[in-house]
Amino acid sequence: MSGLKLFTDPISQPCRAVMILLDINKIQFETVLIQILKGEHKTNQELKAVNPNCLIPALLDGTFSLYESGAILRYICNTRPVADNWYPKDPKIRAKVDQYLDWHHSAIRISTVWFLAQYVSKKPPSDPEIVKVKEKLVASLTILDSHTLKENKFIAGENISIADLQLLCELSEFWIVNKNIYAGFQRIEEWVKNCVELLNPHFDHNNAAIMQLKESGALGSDPDPLK
Repeated sequence: MSGLKLFTDPISQPCRAVMILLDINKIQFETVLIQILKGEHKTNQELKAVNPNCLIPALLDGTFSLYESGAILRYICNTRPVADNWYPKDPKIRAKVDQYLDWHHSAIRISTVWFLAQYVSKKPPSDPEIVKVKEKLVASLTILDSHTLKENKFIAGENISIADLQLLCELSEFWIVNKNIYAGFQRIEEWVKNCVELLNPHFDHNNAAIMQLKESGALGSDPDPLK
């Protein structure tokens, strides 16, 4: 059973999370490349029919359409043969996965997307808006480091899940500009290392596009975290 068509771009954090899940579970899917930097998400009519918001990732399963990466990750786990650790049947562990996925966009992604955009725009670090978003990002990373990962090896317990995929792809986006936004958060640094080891070679394969962008130097480079 397959029949999946994924509208995606590997430079997108949420897209990579979905692609890694599919790859590591050996689930076949058709790729429709939507190049964000060229604005194709705004003009592709096939994508618009699947997601009227014109955002990716978006998924077609036969005639069934779905958007929002968290929903797509859960749908794949519920409809395709994936290992139980990705979205555990245990209701308490699954609830922890859901808790993170719901928290992710309001706490982590809202900060990282905005911060990266402002960084690329070359605004000075003292800009009031940058200072504000940095404070929120640091607060969210502190929660992950001092609470979530203090209790567990991974976000929802002792095994990697789709919650970890979502976070890892978000944080690794900053590698494009050689920026480690989680430097100094020791538990997060160890967690990143553990996740990458478990996910490879699928992580490196799906990260190739952003590493090429990094090597091009098109977006600049700054090794200092959150400065």
